[in-house]
Amino acid sequence: RIRRAARTERLARLERDRDERERRAVEEERSRIARELHDSVTHGLSVVVALADALGHARPADASAVTARIAETGRQALTDMRRALGLLQDAGPDTGPGDDRRSPPGIGQLGALCERTEAAGLVTRLRVDGEAARVPAAAQLTVHRLVQESLANALRHAPEGARAEVRVSCAPGAVTVEVTDDGRSAGSGRPGSAGSGRGLAGMRERAAAFGGVLEAGPRPGGGWRVFVRLDPGSAP
Repeated sequence: RIRRAARTERLARLERDRDERERRAVEEERSRIARELHDSVTHGLSVVVALADALGHARPADASAVTARIAETGRQALTDMRRALGLLQDAGPDTGPGDDRRSPPGIGQLGALCERTEAAGLVTRLRVDGEAARVPAAAQLTVHRLVQESLANALRHAPEGARAEVRVSCAPGAVTVEVTDDGRSAGSGRPGSAGSGRGLAGMRERAAAFGGVLEAGPRPGGGWRVFVRLDPGSAP
C-alpha cells in the first residue's frame, strides 16, 4: 500500500509538472504572437495615418503618389498580419507558392522599411555594416522588428522636420542595432512614458531572447536613442 501510494503521488506530480510546462508554453507562444502582431501592424498603421494626414495638404500633382504609398503600406501591413496569424493556425514554412507567410522580414528589408518611414514624413538614413547574410533568420527578424518599432515611435512622437538614423553592425559574434532621432524627448509620450508600454516591453523581450539588453532613453542633446547588442547564436 505504501508503494502504491508513493507511485500514485509520483504520477500525480509528473502530471502537474507536465500541465505546468504546457501552460507556460502556451503563454510564451501567445506572448510571441502578440509581439509579432503589435510590431508588424503598428508601424504600418503609423505610416498610413501620417500619409493620410499629408494627403490633405498635398498638391494635386503629388496626391496620386501619396495615395500609392498609402496603398503600398497597407498591403505590407496586411502581409505582416497574415504572417502573424499564420502562426496561430500552425502554418508551416512551405505553405505553397505565393504565400506571404513563408519568408519573414530581415535585415535586407530595412531599406524598404526606412523608405516607407521617410515617405510618411520622417527623414530616415540607414547604414548596415558587415555581412548581414551570415546572421540567422530568427536574429534578422528580431533586428527588423526592433528597428520597425523604434521608427514607429519616432514617427508618432518626433516633431515635423525631425530626422532618424538607423545603424546595424553585423559581426561574427554580435549584431548591434542603434536607432536615433533628433526629435523631442522629455514628455513626448515615448515608450514607457505613456500608453500601454507593450511596444517597449516587446522590444525588451525580443532582445533578451538573443542575450541582449535594450537601452532606450532621451539623448543628451535632444531626441531619442534605442540601442541593443544581440548574440545571434542565442536561439530563442
